[in-house]
Amino acid sequence: MAGAKFALVLLSLIFASCTEVSDGWGVLLGNAAFQRGEFQASSLTYLRVSPDPATRNVVLYNMGNVDNALGEANTALAVWAGIKGPSSDELRFRLAFNRGHLLYQRGQYEDAYNEFKVALTLKPSNLSAKRNLELSLVKILSFGLGLTPRTSTAVPVPKDTDKAMLDYINRLEGSRWKANNQLDTSQSSSSDW
Repeated sequence: MAGAKFALVLLSLIFASCTEVSDGWGVLLGNAAFQRGEFQASSLTYLRVSPDPATRNVVLYNMGNVDNALGEANTALAVWAGIKGPSSDELRFRLAFNRGHLLYQRGQYEDAYNEFKVALTLKPSNLSAKRNLELSLVKILSFGLGLTPRTSTAVPVPKDTDKAMLDYINRLEGSRWKANNQLDTSQSSSSDW
């Protein structure tokens, strides 16, 4: 009797989550096609995933990545803008990071800086987000010195809080990344090139 109840519960769980498993499998297949560079196949696979709210944001994020890989920056930004309230911090981080990267490539350094700032609030230890935040700030500061950016937006002056954030990052990184000033005399000079 207990075995029959267990089998009934197991079957109900399997059938209740078939849609979720199918959607998850569809996202994985689309991601695999994307990694192989088969962008059309990945788009079609993502489109077959049900429009369930649980997977909608992930599918839109991945569709935006496909558009970005195809060089369709405006379309990628529009698709990513359709994501309402990402359900996980990981998705929020990836979305902010990818938007920041795309905006930086377009020369929209202030917007890129703001996106990387959001990404860093979600994952403060992410080195790529830190480097890109600093690069964006360098571009903003260099355009403030008389260069003209590719976009028509006014160049902001970084706030004290922004400078404080970069100082904090530099202190953290400075304590972690120490240069080795000792010369290694065990190697012969013929191996230097």
